[in-house]
Amino acid sequence: MSILVAAPLGLSLLLGSSSGPEIGLVEAAGPTLPVAPRSSLGALMDVPEQRLGESVTVVAQLRREIEDWNPFLSRFTPADHRCVEVWGDEQWLWIAEEYDAPMARLHVRRGTAAEAVLASSRPHDRLELELVVRELLAGSPWIEVTHAARTDEQTPEGTVLHAIRALEMIEREGWRIAISELDRALAPDLPGHVRSELESIRATCQETWDALRARTLR
Repeated sequence: MSILVAAPLGLSLLLGSSSGPEIGLVEAAGPTLPVAPRSSLGALMDVPEQRLGESVTVVAQLRREIEDWNPFLSRFTPADHRCVEVWGDEQWLWIAEEYDAPMARLHVRRGTAAEAVLASSRPHDRLELELVVRELLAGSPWIEVTHAARTDEQTPEGTVLHAIRALEMIEREGWRIAISELDRALAPDLPGHVRSELESIRATCQETWDALRARTLR
C-alpha cells in the first residue's frame, strides 16, 4: 500500500464561520433537493462541456470560501455571488496530494437559499449540491450552485486528522498506535465509502501487528 503521509498544516484555519451510499439530509438544512441526475464531482469536472446548462446533483466537502477572485468575462460577479472551493466526495483527504488539490470552485448567488446553506457551513462539511455548468472560459468550467443541503453522514476534520496520524504511524511501523488512531477516525457516522476505506487500512494494520506478535511468541 503506497500512501503519502505529509500532514496538511492549519486544517482548522481554513474558514471561520465516487458513488456513495444513499444520503440522508439534515432537516434544518431546508427541503430535499429537486430531482436531478446524480454524478460524482470528478466525473462532472472531467467532461463539463457535456453537461453545459444541465442540472446535476453531486456530493462534495467544503474547503473554504474564496474571498478575492477574478470574474474575468463570466456572468458571475463578486457583488452578486460567493465563490467556494470544494473537494470531491471521492477524494481521500488524509492523503496530502488529495487534500492539497480541491476539485472545483463553485459560485452561488447571494441571497438564495443555497447561499444561506453554504454561508453557514464550515470546512469539511459534506454537502449535497445541485450544480449547473453555466459556461466554459479558457477551458475551465464556471459552475453555479442552485440548491444545497448538508448531509447526515459527514467526514469530519477529526477523522481526517486521526487518519493522517495513523498513516504516519504506519510509515514508522507503529502498528498499535495506528490501529488506535484508526479506531478514533472511524468513531463518527461516516459515509459508507469512507468507512470502508479506513476499515481496509485498519485491517491491514491489524493483520501486520498480529503477524509480528505471533513471530515474537514463537
